[in-house]
Amino acid sequence: MFPTADTEDISQVTSLTTKSGAASDAQDSVENTQVATQQSNRELTLNMLIKEMVFCIALALTTYGALHNTPTKISKHPQAIRFFKSDSIVRDWYRGQLSSALAGVNRADVSFVMYYAPWDAESQYVRGEFEKAALVLKDRVLFSAINCWNPGSECRLQNNKIPSWPILMVYTTISRGVLYKGPRDAYSMVNFLELMMRPLKRVSSSEDLVNLLSYCDAVAVGYTPLIDTSKYYNVWYTVALKIREADTLGEICFASVTSEELAVDLGVESVPNARLMLWNDTKEYISRDGDIQAWNDSSLMQWILENFSQPVQRIVPMWRKAFSFEKYVDGNPILMLFTPLNPLYEQLPAYALLREVAMEYYNCKNNDSSQWTSELVKLQQVQRLLYQQKNFTKFCQEFKFKAPVKKHSIFKKEVESQNNKYPWYNTTQKNQKSGVFNFLLKRGFTMSKDMESVDDNSQILSMLDWLQECSLKTLPAERSFYENYDQCQTFEENFVYEPVISTAQEEIETTMLPLEDDPLSPDNLIQDGVKHFCKIMRFAMEFGPSILTGSQSDERHNMTQIHGLSCAHNFSLHMIAVDSVRNHHFAESLGIDISNKKDMTAVVILDSKHESQYLLSEDYNAKSIREFIYNFTSKKLKRSLRTHVDDAAHTHYFGSDGATEQMGISGDSVHITDLTTRTFRRIVRTPGTMTIVCVCGGACSALTSRALLSAARLLASTGLVLRAARLDALRHDLPWHYTVQHYPTILVFTSRRPGEADSKSYPSGERVTAAGVVALALRSLPAPEHLRVRLVLCSAVQNYNERKTCLRDIKEHVTTLIGRNLKYWRRAQDRELREALLKRLQHLHTLSFHISLFHITDLNANSVKQTLLLNTLSVLSKNWNIDISVLSKNATTSSQRMRS
Repeated sequence: MFPTADTEDISQVTSLTTKSGAASDAQDSVENTQVATQQSNRELTLNMLIKEMVFCIALALTTYGALHNTPTKISKHPQAIRFFKSDSIVRDWYRGQLSSALAGVNRADVSFVMYYAPWDAESQYVRGEFEKAALVLKDRVLFSAINCWNPGSECRLQNNKIPSWPILMVYTTISRGVLYKGPRDAYSMVNFLELMMRPLKRVSSSEDLVNLLSYCDAVAVGYTPLIDTSKYYNVWYTVALKIREADTLGEICFASVTSEELAVDLGVESVPNARLMLWNDTKEYISRDGDIQAWNDSSLMQWILENFSQPVQRIVPMWRKAFSFEKYVDGNPILMLFTPLNPLYEQLPAYALLREVAMEYYNCKNNDSSQWTSELVKLQQVQRLLYQQKNFTKFCQEFKFKAPVKKHSIFKKEVESQNNKYPWYNTTQKNQKSGVFNFLLKRGFTMSKDMESVDDNSQILSMLDWLQECSLKTLPAERSFYENYDQCQTFEENFVYEPVISTAQEEIETTMLPLEDDPLSPDNLIQDGVKHFCKIMRFAMEFGPSILTGSQSDERHNMTQIHGLSCAHNFSLHMIAVDSVRNHHFAESLGIDISNKKDMTAVVILDSKHESQYLLSEDYNAKSIREFIYNFTSKKLKRSLRTHVDDAAHTHYFGSDGATEQMGISGDSVHITDLTTRTFRRIVRTPGTMTIVCVCGGACSALTSRALLSAARLLASTGLVLRAARLDALRHDLPWHYTVQHYPTILVFTSRRPGEADSKSYPSGERVTAAGVVALALRSLPAPEHLRVRLVLCSAVQNYNERKTCLRDIKEHVTTLIGRNLKYWRRAQDRELREALLKRLQHLHTLSFHISLFHITDLNANSVKQTLLLNTLSVLSKNWNIDISVLSKNATTSSQRMRS
């Protein structure tokens, strides 16, 4: 019992004095208790003091360690070194000096800046392409590179969340920077910079506008007169620059009309205004309630990108390839043109031809813009044919670069402009103007007032009368042009491009600099422009020459008509163009050996709905592509089988073509052969050989390959001539009757099938095992070979009960064969067939007799009974083959007799 607070014991324990009692025993007891209690208190106090001392020492050590702990040792980052060579044209700010780099950028008209990380593999690849582009445009563009990864650098501190490297930016004097998102090769970079240096084309007449329509996918025209203010023009100029982030190829041409009179003639009622002229329509930018505030770069860019459309899409797969093709995979077939798409050529004849064909294909007659599209197709065809006749290499070689002559005074010359060498109009009579121009007038174009006021009998019109069909920039797209095409070409070669100078010269004093001292003089600017053009053309030739699509004579006769064919059926083709130089692996994955195609150009139609593809077997030209589309629509094309391309080094496929000598495999070995579309039929039709083929969706799994190999090894040990093979169905197409519904699928091709190879397939949904593959192979064998193989398999069994079961199954199988053939004999009515079946039944009864006498102890090579049984099977195999197809005919005849 514990003492309470008012007991005398507590006072005795806590008191320092002792009290005497009545008896000595009681006194001794109290004294002893007091001494023991005091010792216990001392021990408790001592323990508490020790604990407190230990705690204080630990606290002191912790505090000391915290105050004197050395910082974590971190290795210093390596010192920044040059990413570009010291003598490189590219100015390398390898220490990340951002402010110094931007100071140089601000002093240049156009700058191209690469923000890189020296360890990044993509940055290391782009480095060479960036420097190659700098060699071409070093006189016009400032190329700089900034190391934005160097820790502690100015660029790293201000831009520490860059998701990927490198970042390519173009800066101009009026823009804060345009991000380059296109392909990172030198040719695409040079093309992008050319677009940035000349973002707008000035339209001074309706002819200039029609000329742009003849080779551009779309033309965005801004009507921004410079009468009162230039801010509307500046906004349009900014739109032309910023939109290149989305349109890196320059598919949208930007033009500007700065004349208010011309804007009125072109049907524009109020300015500023914008029109987007497409292949089948013209969109007009309408601000909300005429609000001028809506004229800003963000609204205009959004409007252009939302309304832009083109008949043929140029796909430039970057990192997300699936998203590039995703919107075209909607169940409709896709026509893909693989051809070199050189970004530096003004026109691409192969692409332009497909665009003409697509415009005809989509141009339905019930559309309001049908006539507009038809005339535009003819105009583009003329431009393409004329462009193919140009020889830029010859022009640059024969162009005479004249050295400027020092002149302190100039003469006033009357020079006839040669900018538009051939007039657009039929200048003899107004009622003979071309159909295209008259139609374009109805669409909102109007000819200039000067040409309207020209007299029909004037000297200019009479002189240019015979050139009415030879306009270089805006040729009339009429049938008469094709008849005079050769005369136009002869005139083109013999025409002299010399300005007409009047004999009267008036000397004019001027304060202008001498020509050799003025780099901005007209002559020097022309010389510099031609030099730059020839330099770009020489660089473009390194990518490849222009692809010709045939002469005009090839496109004149027997042309298949496909006008409005997309509206005649319940499906329409999506037409896509892909660069075959940079993206050749796409063609190779479709089984197209693009490197061996003429001009690396091929056309393929992918029909995902029917799981088919069709390849253009002829050369690509205006006639063949139209017939190809027409035959596909009419379902007259033969399906082409996709297979592995042997020379496709970039498809990352490491299969074999059936040759095993180089692999060190002997004829006695059991191996798996990788099949292709070309080798499939040859191998499965090999006489006297059973072929087991595993069809997989991609690479076959290890489990499937192991089961196939084990089954082949087991069957080969029985003396069966067998070959194991596998096929990647995602890379190799098979004929329709061999198309499988699930992967993997095991097909067994027997050795004695006449004609087209027949097969047995593994049950769907079942797990592929070696025993299952062996059972499938046994079912495919004729009865004599089946029994022979099973007999050998029974000999390989070691367990007594399993041998007994195996032998009993063979006996039951022979009994089943006898019953089945007896049924055939009873149904047969043909005498020869009955005799053949009777002979087979006799051999089966002999076999049944020998198998009944067979015991499991006879399953050895030295057994006389086994030798006798094998001889019986050999005799049966010689008399086994009977044409059982006659049975079905006899059965049909007998059933008809019974009904009658």
